[in-house]
Amino acid sequence: MPKSAARPAPVAGAPHVERAYRSIKSSIVEGRYRPGSPLSELVLAAEHGMSRTPIREGLARLWQEGYLDRVVGHGYFVARVTVQHIHDTFDVRRVLEGAAAARAAELATPDDVARLRRLAPVPSLPPSAYRQAEAANVQFHAAIAACARNSLALELIERCLAQVDRFMSLGVSFGPFQEGATDAHLAIVDAIAQHDPPLARVRMEEHLDCGSRLMKAALLEGQLAHIGVQ
Repeated sequence: MPKSAARPAPVAGAPHVERAYRSIKSSIVEGRYRPGSPLSELVLAAEHGMSRTPIREGLARLWQEGYLDRVVGHGYFVARVTVQHIHDTFDVRRVLEGAAAARAAELATPDDVARLRRLAPVPSLPPSAYRQAEAANVQFHAAIAACARNSLALELIERCLAQVDRFMSLGVSFGPFQEGATDAHLAIVDAIAQHDPPLARVRMEEHLDCGSRLMKAALLEGQLAHIGVQ
């Protein structure tokens, strides 16, 4: 069953289904609902302060997005993390963010480049503050996607980034990801500033390939084994 953590803050003004979706997703991404945990409509309705109907629709949406597994006759379970899941997430990121970086190299203004340079550094923080460092990393990648001027690509990239945030919340040490991240980010920005789309794509792909290797290594080394990740 979901952990009895504090109730997630409601999304003010959002329709009930959207609020249910966002609240449950936040609990999954932040690790409050652990991989393999069953999610009961009745329990979730009580926890989130709403009827079962929006909860049911929110769960269906999260299942479609890959955050949940569904077993006929048994309901929904928080999806486990596998090497294939990590591979798929970074593979999609490689395609989308590589294209976004190339497009940003065509469209970025001097103001865009200046903002990317401000966002490029990944702060060196203690393990307990990994979420702050990861948030800075996510902000940088989302900013590049925004420079591509494609709202659908930005939405899909943000969904992939949320999956990576979920991986990190499950016990992965952020330290190895910090090493060299700022230099990699600045190399991407330099290519964008030079208006060199092929180079921007390559620099982004290299950066994401490194992240994929580190994430798979963390899984195989057992950093996530204690919570039932496969």
